[in-house]
Amino acid sequence: MDLLNDSKVRELLLLELNEKYSNCNDTRIINELGLDFGAARVDVAVVNGIMHGYEIKSDVDTLYRLPRQLEYYNRAFERMTIVVSRKYLDEVKEIVPSWWGIKTISADQTRLIDVRKGRKVTNQDPFLIIKLLWKKELEGLVDFLGLPRELKKNRKKQLLNILIEEADFEIIRMYVYNVLKKRSNWKLT
Repeated sequence: MDLLNDSKVRELLLLELNEKYSNCNDTRIINELGLDFGAARVDVAVVNGIMHGYEIKSDVDTLYRLPRQLEYYNRAFERMTIVVSRKYLDEVKEIVPSWWGIKTISADQTRLIDVRKGRKVTNQDPFLIIKLLWKKELEGLVDFLGLPRELKKNRKKQLLNILIEEADFEIIRMYVYNVLKKRSNWKLT
């Protein structure tokens, strides 16, 4: 068998996710979602009522960056699943938190196998979530919350701080998820 690279694993994952969510109009599958202004990037995010991250570690990857990625993913996602080649399966079981799901690739490399079902947690960092918004989207949140329009003149970082102080996190989370699901002009940040 050939070494499994990221694109082959991603192809299997996206096939599974697209099949699972094909009838869910309220679900968005996002490739390469940047966190904290690009300090970390999750391979695939699924946004619907919650935000579920998927990290891929193929045969040609290393686990070197995983501890740092964990720090971000644990603060950003309500569910997290790592899709890992058999090569790293045992090591990954020791590294990732118990609430993470683990999937691996079948021996014939045609499908994903659930090793451990993950569970939902509620320890999101509000600041990390609101930072997913672009400046224009933050300005939209000002309107959504009915706050004074002149707040929009603030720089992005100032606006982030003001909005975190002014709004309930449940409202911010709902707004961010709706924006991510509707955003059409994705760009790498």
